Amino acid sequence: MNDKGKQVTENVTNKVDAYWVGKNNDLDFRCPNVSLFRLIGSAVGSLSNKQVLEVGLGKGADLMECKRRGADIVGLDLNPKYVEKIRAESQCDVRQFRAGTDDIPFEQAFDLIYSHETIYYLTDIELSQFFVQCSENLTNNGTLIVQFIETDLKLKEGVSQSTQDFDAEFLSQYEPHRICSEVNPVRFLVADDVIRIAESNALTLVGTKKVIQSYDLHESEFRVDKYLVFARA
Repeated sequence: MNDKGKQVTENVTNKVDAYWVGKNNDLDFRCPNVSLFRLIGSAVGSLSNKQVLEVGLGKGADLMECKRRGADIVGLDLNPKYVEKIRAESQCDVRQFRAGTDDIPFEQAFDLIYSHETIYYLTDIELSQFFVQCSENLTNNGTLIVQFIETDLKLKEGVSQSTQDFDAEFLSQYEPHRICSEVNPVRFLVADDVIRIAESNALTLVGTKKVIQSYDLHESEFRVDKYLVFARA
């Protein structure tokens, strides 16, 4: 990595730390991600007795759902407060970890590694390292699922959105926007770029999923999420 790359990575790391490290984990307000588990069902099937790793576990709802479905779980997260609470609740091996920098600290290989709302905090250099780590820690038939934001959208000025009938062209009435605050250092990713980085690091794309959902009461804002499913090359 050259000096410019190191500086970019350091700047991003500082912003991510400032935003996430030390956030409290309010376990009273959480639920597993339905879109994620529908995809896991299609890509992996039953999780019973599967070795599962979540990178970026957050409040732990998805990891705990994997456990309820019979998986042997471990988890990683940047925020020590999240790690501490989920470790105590799950009685499983949950550790602090910086994706794209640290080595995955477990000896077993995983049938499923998934990462939701995490890789859009990584630089391209960190993303490449992350994919290397995932590839090296999957079983021969293992699956990697990653999610990121492709774009946020808002209704154009002066346009009235009809909510009565479905129109396949409705997104033409929207323009690029940013739903999360400027303090949150999330970046929008391009699927082709993510796929290129993954495939250059011993992974093969086997499936995709797009989720488009409104983010307010009147459908004036939308978020477009992308899921990519990889296997070892």
